Amino acid sequence: MYQCLEGLEPKRVFEIFGELCQIPHGSKNEKAISDYIYHFCENLGLEVYQDQAFNLIIKKPATPGYEEAPVTILQAHMDMVCEKNADKVHDFKKDPVPVMRDGDRIYADGTTLGADDATGVAFAMCVLESKDIPHPRLEVVLTTDEEAGMSGIKALDFSKLEGRVIINLDCSDEGIVVGCAGTVSIRMDLNLKKEVIPGNWEKKVVQVRGLKGGHSGLDMTKERGNANVILARILSDLQENCQVRICSINGGLQTNAICREADGEVAFPVQRTEEIQERLKEWNQILKKEFKISDPEVTVKLENGREPDQWSCFTEEGTERLLGLLLNIDCGVIADNLETPGVPETSGNMGVIVTEGSRVILRPLYRSCYNSKKKYVTDKNRRLAKQFGAEFTVEANSPEWEYKADSPLSALIQKTFEKRYGKKLVVEVSHGGNECGTFFQHFPDADIVCTGTQIIGAHTPNESVLVSIVQKEWEMLCLTLKGMLEYGKV
Repeated sequence: MYQCLEGLEPKRVFEIFGELCQIPHGSKNEKAISDYIYHFCENLGLEVYQDQAFNLIIKKPATPGYEEAPVTILQAHMDMVCEKNADKVHDFKKDPVPVMRDGDRIYADGTTLGADDATGVAFAMCVLESKDIPHPRLEVVLTTDEEAGMSGIKALDFSKLEGRVIINLDCSDEGIVVGCAGTVSIRMDLNLKKEVIPGNWEKKVVQVRGLKGGHSGLDMTKERGNANVILARILSDLQENCQVRICSINGGLQTNAICREADGEVAFPVQRTEEIQERLKEWNQILKKEFKISDPEVTVKLENGREPDQWSCFTEEGTERLLGLLLNIDCGVIADNLETPGVPETSGNMGVIVTEGSRVILRPLYRSCYNSKKKYVTDKNRRLAKQFGAEFTVEANSPEWEYKADSPLSALIQKTFEKRYGKKLVVEVSHGGNECGTFFQHFPDADIVCTGTQIIGAHTPNESVLVSIVQKEWEMLCLTLKGMLEYGKV
């Protein structure tokens, strides 16, 4: 148990949350946490099923008097986004999350916290363990790899599920979510030729730092800077005006996070150094002006790189192809959703760029509430990759979840919230993607609502949750389960 979590209420929620944080559980590394929860449920005498993707389905009988209430699915994901500051030494495959607390705020020291979605998993485990929370027959579904392609839920055996009332416990914002965007993750592999750097050239690193980053769906309308995009703009200017060649470019750790930091290793004639420094000063002024509201701490600087084994850079033609491809990939809000003002209809995020020798890998992610628009951006990128000679792959594709205005579950939760807190609950359609879309694909008649703990700074090392919000959301979940006798009567 983390000392900073001791004494917090509800006690078991924070105890279990702390236990989950001690088990490394980044996307595609969930076996340990899945096994831990499996044995937790086994020890409770519950029916539990674990599949080859390490998804879990757990079933718990109804409490007395709730046998006729509809079977209810509680759903959360076990994996977390693994983001950290560049200067933070942390191995997500073996190190526990460095959880800290400052009063009401729980956060991690230089890394993501993983409250998305360890809070949801902790809620579900507490309900399974509890003997005093009234509830209908429950089916708890805990999935893997939600954050990096949703391969877990795609492997789920939906025939094992009876419930059609689904409470998704992934993070929400200010209220409940009743619809979400679908996503498509794309990979482009650009193979380029390299050549030895001339002897009178030097090698440096152009660094973009100081950006907030954020969730590539929920934070997309905040106009935050994307380090990969900013770096591409700067390198294009330097290549055009200062004879700069690119040696490597790397930025971002996750496709679903707005890139905060990016590095471009470059080579150029020694006599151009002062000119390049001056242009970067101009770029700092430009960026401070462009992002004075959304990202005022953005900086770009020229630093010494590590001594390379071989002094090589991409050819002039290769540098042209790379920048041409990068600058033509859509990033940001592509179209607004006129039905839900303030929420994008379609957007793109240049999430990850990695250089491996002479190969540059680009991994953008797109979101849309329309499958037709996902197909459009996919086709556009396929043709773009072909134009610049890059290999093209669709890594993952998840469906959207359509909004249903007549949801009895939404009505019940809204009534419960208003009775308890004396005000109306915020009801949203989200640009973030979640597993509700796959449930909707398999069960078009399902009644689905996404609720859970509000995450501040999701998908960034600034991720945090408030103790007071966790307490409120836990109370709302318990009240909702208790109120399931009134389901469909509101």
